Amino acid sequence: MDNGSLDERLRVGFSIGEAGGVGPQLLLRFLESEGWQEALIPIVFGHRKVIERWRGHLGLKNMRYHLIRTPSEAKPEQLNLIECGDFADFTIGKPSAAAGALARQAFIQAVEKAAAGDIDLLVTLPVDKTTFYDEKAFPYRGHTEYLRATFPQTPPLMMMVSDTLRIAVLTEHIPLRAVPDALSEETLRTAIHTLHATLRRDFAIAAPRIAVLGLNPHAGDDGLIGEEEKNLLSPLIMKLWEEGIFVGGPFSADGFFGSRRYTQVDAVLALYHDQGLIPFKLLVGWEGYQYSAGLPFVRTSPDHGVAYDVADKAEADLTSLSAAVWEGIGIFRRRQAAHSS
Repeated sequence: MDNGSLDERLRVGFSIGEAGGVGPQLLLRFLESEGWQEALIPIVFGHRKVIERWRGHLGLKNMRYHLIRTPSEAKPEQLNLIECGDFADFTIGKPSAAAGALARQAFIQAVEKAAAGDIDLLVTLPVDKTTFYDEKAFPYRGHTEYLRATFPQTPPLMMMVSDTLRIAVLTEHIPLRAVPDALSEETLRTAIHTLHATLRRDFAIAAPRIAVLGLNPHAGDDGLIGEEEKNLLSPLIMKLWEEGIFVGGPFSADGFFGSRRYTQVDAVLALYHDQGLIPFKLLVGWEGYQYSAGLPFVRTSPDHGVAYDVADKAEADLTSLSAAVWEGIGIFRRRQAAHSS
């Protein structure tokens, strides 16, 4: 979408996530704050029962919301709501099948609008995978799996991003014992190319430096502990280096993070979920955000889950959601600049 000179505010869509989790609370707290009104027009994909319950529970009864059918009807300086299907009641701090169904419907509809260019940025609030997943209706364990199935020509790569650390994850929500079988030259090459292009276009890094972590302890110890590094990772890294991509490794993950070598590169490619997310959350905490690299539109998310234990509590922290919004806007602007140059 090109707002042009008519309005520089971006239309930012929020999929509601798990209704009983911390997401809706953080969203309303964000919209209660100052500073966003001149930068964005919020469009929530969800249901009025969720907004009204949380609005009343948080003492925000004067917060206005505007029911709309399409993003083009959105009004500035208030919450705009696109209702997604029917919705039963829910309990704050607890999951429910109805909330999971709403989270699915909201996410699918928001993705459709983002792909069509009707919203500029999509921010997905946290979901509960136990209610979000449905074997028949939605056989995907998370947001990224659905996005990868929906956009196979540009398969997204999950990235965890902060001011000091960027970690992309090759495989996400699969059992650890399935990770070796998921590795191939094609999947690794695609991920590294996606990461390299993303760093250049979306983060304005002219010559990105990428580190690849090893699969096995001590990066295989030259085949003593495992052969994936010796037979797959090292040869591919050499090929990519010869093609002009500054990629190094495979590095032993413990030594790489223990010696702070991540400070010497622009991004790290981890091979499985916990290999990337554990160091990210230890080093960054809740100050980062999640980003889907490679998509035709910009999608971000807080880097935490539904957090039922802090839903409705003062310690619920806005930092990650704020980063997802403001950094997502920055990425969109950089894409605009790159496209127009």
